[in-house]
Amino acid sequence: MDRLRANPRTAKIVERIVGSAQVSGIWMKSVSEHQGLLIVTVYVMLIMSLVIGPLYNVITGPVKEFGASLPPTLLALFGGGNLSTPEGFYQIEIFGMMAPAGILIATIAAGSRALAGEEQNRTMGILLSNPVSRSSVVMQKTVAMVVEGIAVGVSIFIGVWLGSIIGGLGMSAGNIAAASLLATLLGLAIGALALALSAATGRVRVAVYGAIGVALISHVLNAFLPLNASTESLTRWTPFGYYLNSDPLANGMDWWHGLVLLVLTVVLVGLAVVWFQRRDLRQRG
Repeated sequence: MDRLRANPRTAKIVERIVGSAQVSGIWMKSVSEHQGLLIVTVYVMLIMSLVIGPLYNVITGPVKEFGASLPPTLLALFGGGNLSTPEGFYQIEIFGMMAPAGILIATIAAGSRALAGEEQNRTMGILLSNPVSRSSVVMQKTVAMVVEGIAVGVSIFIGVWLGSIIGGLGMSAGNIAAASLLATLLGLAIGALALALSAATGRVRVAVYGAIGVALISHVLNAFLPLNASTESLTRWTPFGYYLNSDPLANGMDWWHGLVLLVLTVVLVGLAVVWFQRRDLRQRG
């Protein structure tokens, strides 16, 4: 964005997208700092989710033939699903990887830079010089992360819902909302991990790579553990196991799975508060 700002041909449009920072509250300031990334992510996820509906009707025949030839391991890597149904097609194309990836982009960016980013930019001292406690800073940064994650989740729901209507797929709006909500809760749980690592270490890279690593390992384990009956039960130890394993696009919301992801998020945010309060802050260049 900074490079595009420096180019006279793209400076105006980038300024309109990125906007200016809002400083009326810590959480609002944090959201405004990521608004460029957030706007692009919301737009991309909305458009991608929408076009799948009409596309499914155009390529129904070839898709069914191709889906029948795919090995189970490959389908599992993309979230499972059955290409012969609209729900299965959407699960593979959007909810298997793209939906969680889009939300994770927003939540990990917000969580990792929430505290460590302030230290890296040498603004934490200025922030804490105001009459605000460390725990309040963490909670307001958490609010910013939640707002960004929900924004992407809502864009996915709207895109899939409109895609289903335009394509005449007849998918349940409630089931679409369930899948979008579980994807959002998954993103918030991983984002909370990034926040906790940010609070514990004060290093943006540790928070980013740590959260991404856990997300990738969780996704791979959840994809391949069910292929063996003796290891299938181990998916309950992975965050992704509480995302799509209940098949929300077909069965609706599994409130137990949603509760597990919500509790995990709350616990990680609590750890972030404790670790941030106990750590000696350092101003990094």
